[in-house]
Amino acid sequence: MATDSLQRFSREPAPARAAIPIAPTSEHAPSRILVVFAHSDDAEFTSGGSIARWTDAGVSVGYVVCTDGSKGGDALELDDATMGELREAEQRAAAAILGVEEVFFLRHPDGGLSQVQHLKHELAGIIRRWRPERLLAWDPWRPYQLHPDHRAAGLAAIEAVLVAGNPRLFRDLAAKGLAAHRVEELYLFGTDYPDVWVDTSATFERKVAAISAHCSQTKLLTRWIEAMQRCNAAYGLACGCTYAEAFKVLRPFCEA
Repeated sequence: MATDSLQRFSREPAPARAAIPIAPTSEHAPSRILVVFAHSDDAEFTSGGSIARWTDAGVSVGYVVCTDGSKGGDALELDDATMGELREAEQRAAAAILGVEEVFFLRHPDGGLSQVQHLKHELAGIIRRWRPERLLAWDPWRPYQLHPDHRAAGLAAIEAVLVAGNPRLFRDLAAKGLAAHRVEELYLFGTDYPDVWVDTSATFERKVAAISAHCSQTKLLTRWIEAMQRCNAAYGLACGCTYAEAFKVLRPFCEA
């Protein structure tokens, strides 16, 4: 678990604003989704119910884990390399529970993602390879977002979406057969300003099972799951279902 994991659930979801209709998303069905996040378990805690719902509907989902996760976990007797290998195995198991097809591990140092100069280039290459219509990432503009890895992963993912869609940028990728690709939608998780809610009532138990696959995070795992359940129930109450997950949606290439 990331070092500030309790920050994710330390506050109740932001109250719904009267100008925004409170309803679960009326979704079209993308064929491919890519989820970009900082640490193993970020995707399951923030979006696991939605991911399970989408894979159940036949959507191909891929993961990009930006750091090695070596600074999370309770077993201080393990060195960073061993902990990183354990976190990676746990992430593969969690992804399988949710039906994720492929996991890309970038293995950058946990806690140092903001210093990785080529992260945007790496992500743009994966976007051009996976060619998703929808991309999920941390909201880097959340007020008081403390974790630098969350901010770095979110901002790099957003910038990568923009450059991946421009054929005049990163021409070295095109030379490798990775042609420009435009992502239609960005779903930002961990946001205080959601405008789309996904009903995850039917997939909530699978979300919990996927989170539980991260066994190295045992010390506070039960507490984190309970906090997540309260958060998802509050989102569900706002949109008339038992559990929900919430996102801020951007359409970077919308020409309407």
